[in-house]
Amino acid sequence: MRFFRMQQKGIKFEDMMNFDSGDGGDGQAEGLTVSGRPDGHDGGSKFGGAWETYGDDEAEVIVLDGRVIAKIYDGYRIRPTREITRFSKGQWREMLETEEAWDYE
Repeated sequence: MRFFRMQQKGIKFEDMMNFDSGDGGDGQAEGLTVSGRPDGHDGGSKFGGAWETYGDDEAEVIVLDGRVIAKIYDGYRIRPTREITRFSKGQWREMLETEEAWDYE
């Protein structure tokens, strides 16, 4: 399954592989939190609230593969296995508007 994560720019994939996202209200703290949808709307807020937090030049969307640990209210908790590509938030916004982002599903 393909996943999508918005985060601060420049975080190495190797660091993402070993990162545990904090408990964001799902009662868990193992694995990286991600969306299963290119638009980040698995439920709740877009990309778990990250869309509203970062400016277009501060963040990037990482398209990745991973092993599901758990389904949570606004996406999944995974262990990343492979990075596919990265786009700035601004680029991803444009790709959502043109629907090109859905090609990465």
